[in-house]
Amino acid sequence: MQNPTMFQTLCTPTFLFEAWKAVKAKNASGGIDGISVAAFEDNLESYLREISESLKLGKWIPEPYLRIEIPKKDNEKRKLGLLSVKDKIVQQAIKMLVEPYFENEFVDNSYGYRPNKGHYKAVQRTWSECKKKKYNFFLKLDIDDYFDTINHDYLAALVRRIIPDEEVARLIMLAIQMGVVSQNLKWQDTLAGVPQGAILSPLLSNLYLSGFDKFIRNQRVGYVRYADDFVILCSNFEEADRILDKVTAYLRDNLQLQLNKPVVKRTAEGIEFLGIFIREADLSITPEKQTDLKAKIDVLELTPKGIRTKDLQSLEGITRYYARIVSQDYLRTLDDYLFEKIKAWTRTHASEIKNKAVLANLLQGIPFQSTEYQLYKSRVIFDVTEVYLQQKTLEKGEQTNRQNKDIIRQRKKEYHKRERENKELLVNTPGCFIGFTSKGITVKRQGKVVYQQPVGALTHITVAAKGITLSSNLIDYCMAHKITIDFFNSSGGHTGSILSNKYLESTLWSRQAACGLEKRNTLAASIILGKLRNQLALVKYFHKYHRLHYPQLDEKFKAFTEFFRSFQATLKSKCHDKEVLITYLTGNEAQGAVYYWNYIRSLLSDDDIGFEKRVRKGATDLMNMMLNYGYAILYNRVWQAILGAKLNPFDSIIHCRQVGKPTFVYDMVEIFRAQVVDRVIITLIQKGIPLRIEKGLLDAETRKQVSQGVLDRLNRYENYRGEELTLEDIIRRQMSEIARFIEKDVKYKPYIAKW
Repeated sequence: MQNPTMFQTLCTPTFLFEAWKAVKAKNASGGIDGISVAAFEDNLESYLREISESLKLGKWIPEPYLRIEIPKKDNEKRKLGLLSVKDKIVQQAIKMLVEPYFENEFVDNSYGYRPNKGHYKAVQRTWSECKKKKYNFFLKLDIDDYFDTINHDYLAALVRRIIPDEEVARLIMLAIQMGVVSQNLKWQDTLAGVPQGAILSPLLSNLYLSGFDKFIRNQRVGYVRYADDFVILCSNFEEADRILDKVTAYLRDNLQLQLNKPVVKRTAEGIEFLGIFIREADLSITPEKQTDLKAKIDVLELTPKGIRTKDLQSLEGITRYYARIVSQDYLRTLDDYLFEKIKAWTRTHASEIKNKAVLANLLQGIPFQSTEYQLYKSRVIFDVTEVYLQQKTLEKGEQTNRQNKDIIRQRKKEYHKRERENKELLVNTPGCFIGFTSKGITVKRQGKVVYQQPVGALTHITVAAKGITLSSNLIDYCMAHKITIDFFNSSGGHTGSILSNKYLESTLWSRQAACGLEKRNTLAASIILGKLRNQLALVKYFHKYHRLHYPQLDEKFKAFTEFFRSFQATLKSKCHDKEVLITYLTGNEAQGAVYYWNYIRSLLSDDDIGFEKRVRKGATDLMNMMLNYGYAILYNRVWQAILGAKLNPFDSIIHCRQVGKPTFVYDMVEIFRAQVVDRVIITLIQKGIPLRIEKGLLDAETRKQVSQGVLDRLNRYENYRGEELTLEDIIRRQMSEIARFIEKDVKYKPYIAKW
């Protein structure tokens, strides 16, 4: 009976089944058809019969390779072609048939992708050659873009010469020349090269260089090749130079290949080959490769259930590659690095690990590289468990500490609130009497006590109603303790204050008046920059919470942001022209106000408030009337802070000076408007609190809401340059900083709110 041909053997289901077992063992991803190894196995017999029949009838047409890219070092990417499971089986079957024929062609110097060879033997062979005293120089060479530049015509001729079966030879070239598609099915022809990822590619890449291997071996030099990397050892530099010329010419003229930049060195300096540094004395891991291996360890992912499968394979791969080659010292260095990563992970995830037994079980599954770590894994487990127990103890302590901090924070918040309530006395009910007794401040109406508080924390009294009377005892106490009493009418106008004369002791008014143009311009720039920054901070605060619900805000937000960036960028160049700077600043201040109020108008467009634009005097709409009422309170606080810093409230920097007008107050209030008043008014509106106008004025309840909101805001704590201060304290601190700028040239920085 006649023996079956190679092609007939290929077509048999039995032979294809053997190929399937090899494919299944690797369990690699499927290709463009989306059929996985597991899905293929579910219909194994049917699929193998289908492949067999299609081969017999000459109808086997492989699917195109699915292009994927995996990262390499230096931000490069390696392009791979994924085969379908069916095509893997066919290629594996062909490999099993033709590999013995190919092996007959290969020389002993070739070590890549061959049975009973591999990187270990390649390194050992190179090390052995290095020890030969006659080899004083070496060439370290690799081929540029080798797998993608193999010439198909030359490869086909080699295949046909070696393979006795023409149909098998045809199928090999069909498999190699099949096109590639991307994830979106874009086709790319394969006009040269062998796809990295194809089962036949390593075998064919060795075949393509088999003639080159024989050519170099005949030069009577030391030679070791692994894929497209190879080392040639020579007796002297002249021989190395001559061999390099021959290698370059052969690859170019016969195989249409080019070398990357060659390395020519003395053998005594050591050879870097396949990630190993080879010297006559020993083998070690190159520093670059050590960095790469540590990077692999860095990306390992441990979980309370164990190490991920692909990470486990990565560690096992390091063991397979290096454990038989390099000394224990290098392996121990990698294990030390892995050990530190495990301890760091344990500290971070201690709360997720049920107990130390679970941790010990997890650590049992981690493969270490060195013999020392493998033999003493119990010690490793003990050390990591100690870290775990220490961390659990620490976390328990931190939890207790956090609990105490939360309790203290809550109590602190409570007392801040009580402090706010006791710092301010707001009387907005007509016909009240405010007196002072040993019990503190007392407010009576129609002879009955309606309010009483101790005076210890009191800093301010605000009278915002008609028919209020004050006792002389109260006034004496307030003046002695610098407690200001402010009076406001029903329309929100500030009608006057009772101030202690202590505010006017040893003033800086003359120093302030003597400030030159440059100093005034510097201060003006800081004030306007601070105002715009605080307006933008408020816009960012509201935009953060409203941008998803109000898409129309994005355009207004972007316009204001871009304006501010432009202003900030050009401000420095304008500072040189002292005469025009103030005009430039006020012009941009006005333009910024347009962008700011445009945003606020859009923000409130759905709140039925009817806000169209900012109106200062004669406002008749609810929004502007509330703003003006709130600003009156703020003006007064800024005025008093200016006096407290011994500055002149009438000597302005930005606003034009007017007789009897506190224009410097108008300057300084700009920094704080948005954060102290605007934020309060907008929040009141958005909360849906009833706010009304009655007979052309804000009604009593609305005035109370605005007053109380602004006063609460003034007395709210925030971080200011490392300290916890109320906003009113910050205002006072700001005025003191301006005083130092005027008196001692200490640089002034405006208050900028966090958002």
